[in-house]
Amino acid sequence: MCFFGKKRSKVPFTLEKVAKCVCPKCPVQAKSQCVSQKVSVLADALKKVPLKREDIPGLYCSTGKATCTDLNSQEMCICGSCPVWTEFKLAGGKPAAGHFCRDGKAA
Repeated sequence: MCFFGKKRSKVPFTLEKVAKCVCPKCPVQAKSQCVSQKVSVLADALKKVPLKREDIPGLYCSTGKATCTDLNSQEMCICGSCPVWTEFKLAGGKPAAGHFCRDGKAA
Protein backbone atom coordinates (compact mmCIF):
# COMPACT_ATOMS: atom_id res chain seq x y z
CA MET A 1 0.00 0.00 0.00
CA CYS A 2 1.12 3.54 -0.73
CA PHE A 3 1.14 6.43 1.67
CA PHE A 4 0.57 10.05 0.68
CA GLY A 5 0.09 12.25 3.69
CA LYS A 6 -1.52 10.48 6.64
CA LYS A 7 -4.14 8.51 4.73
CA ARG A 8 -3.36 5.05 3.35
CA SER A 9 -4.14 4.41 -0.31
CA LYS A 10 -5.44 1.05 -1.45
CA VAL A 11 -4.06 1.65 -4.98
CA PRO A 12 -0.26 1.61 -5.40
CA PHE A 13 1.29 4.57 -7.23
CA THR A 14 3.29 2.63 -9.79
CA LEU A 15 4.18 2.92 -13.46
CA GLU A 16 1.99 -0.12 -14.17
CA LYS A 17 -1.08 1.52 -12.59
CA VAL A 18 -0.36 4.89 -14.27
CA ALA A 19 -0.30 3.07 -17.63
CA LYS A 20 -3.80 1.66 -16.98
CA CYS A 21 -5.22 4.96 -15.70
CA VAL A 22 -7.90 6.74 -17.78
CA CYS A 23 -7.81 10.04 -15.88
CA PRO A 24 -6.06 11.96 -18.70
CA LYS A 25 -9.04 11.09 -20.96
CA CYS A 26 -11.63 12.20 -18.41
CA PRO A 27 -14.08 15.01 -19.32
CA VAL A 28 -13.34 16.54 -15.90
CA GLN A 29 -9.80 17.26 -17.14
CA ALA A 30 -10.56 17.87 -20.84
CA LYS A 31 -10.33 21.67 -20.80
CA SER A 32 -7.63 21.99 -18.15
CA GLN A 33 -4.56 23.88 -19.36
CA CYS A 34 -2.64 22.51 -16.37
CA VAL A 35 -3.44 18.90 -17.34
CA SER A 36 -2.64 19.61 -21.01
CA GLN A 37 0.79 20.85 -19.99
CA LYS A 38 1.41 17.76 -17.84
CA VAL A 39 0.28 15.42 -20.63
CA SER A 40 2.66 17.13 -23.06
CA VAL A 41 5.65 16.20 -20.87
CA LEU A 42 4.25 12.94 -19.47
CA ALA A 43 6.83 10.74 -21.23
CA ASP A 44 9.61 12.53 -19.34
CA ALA A 45 7.69 12.42 -16.06
CA LEU A 46 7.30 8.65 -16.38
CA LYS A 47 11.09 8.23 -16.57
CA LYS A 48 11.61 9.75 -13.11
CA VAL A 49 12.31 7.39 -10.25
CA PRO A 50 10.42 7.66 -8.03
CA LEU A 51 7.40 8.96 -9.90
CA LYS A 52 6.29 12.37 -8.66
CA ARG A 53 2.55 12.65 -8.08
CA GLU A 54 2.50 16.32 -9.04
CA ASP A 55 3.86 15.44 -12.51
CA ILE A 56 1.25 12.77 -13.30
CA PRO A 57 -2.22 13.99 -14.40
CA GLY A 58 -4.03 10.96 -13.05
CA LEU A 59 -4.16 7.98 -10.73
CA TYR A 60 -5.94 10.17 -8.21
CA CYS A 61 -7.45 7.05 -6.65
CA SER A 62 -3.88 6.48 -5.40
CA THR A 63 -2.49 9.97 -4.86
CA GLY A 64 -5.56 11.96 -3.90
CA LYS A 65 -6.75 15.35 -5.05
CA ALA A 66 -5.36 16.81 -8.26
CA THR A 67 -2.63 19.40 -8.06
CA CYS A 68 -4.22 21.17 -11.04
CA THR A 69 -6.86 23.63 -9.92
CA ASP A 70 -8.61 24.22 -13.24
CA LEU A 71 -10.53 20.93 -13.44
CA ASN A 72 -14.28 20.97 -14.07
CA SER A 73 -15.87 18.60 -11.57
CA GLN A 74 -19.29 19.42 -13.03
CA GLU A 75 -18.37 17.11 -15.91
CA MET A 76 -19.10 13.38 -15.74
CA CYS A 77 -16.41 11.29 -14.07
CA ILE A 78 -15.25 8.16 -15.97
CA CYS A 79 -13.71 6.30 -13.03
CA GLY A 80 -16.18 3.43 -13.53
CA SER A 81 -14.65 2.64 -16.93
CA CYS A 82 -11.08 2.49 -15.60
CA PRO A 83 -9.17 -0.81 -15.37
CA VAL A 84 -7.67 0.34 -12.05
CA TRP A 85 -11.20 0.99 -10.69
CA THR A 86 -12.16 -2.57 -11.62
CA GLU A 87 -8.94 -4.20 -10.41
CA PHE A 88 -9.21 -2.66 -6.93
CA LYS A 89 -13.02 -2.90 -6.71
CA LEU A 90 -13.34 0.82 -6.01
CA ALA A 91 -17.10 0.94 -6.65
CA GLY A 92 -17.86 0.09 -3.02
CA GLY A 93 -15.25 2.38 -1.49
CA LYS A 94 -14.91 6.06 -0.76
CA PRO A 95 -15.30 8.51 -2.27
CA ALA A 96 -18.36 6.66 -3.51
CA ALA A 97 -18.97 8.60 -6.72
CA GLY A 98 -15.39 8.60 -8.02
CA HIS A 99 -14.06 12.13 -8.61
CA PHE A 100 -10.87 11.17 -6.79
CA CYS A 101 -9.29 14.25 -8.42
CA ARG A 102 -11.66 16.39 -6.34
CA ASP A 103 -12.49 14.26 -3.30
CA GLY A 104 -9.25 12.39 -2.58
CA LYS A 105 -7.78 8.92 -2.85
CA ALA A 106 -9.66 5.66 -2.57
CA ALA A 107 -10.24 4.44 0.95
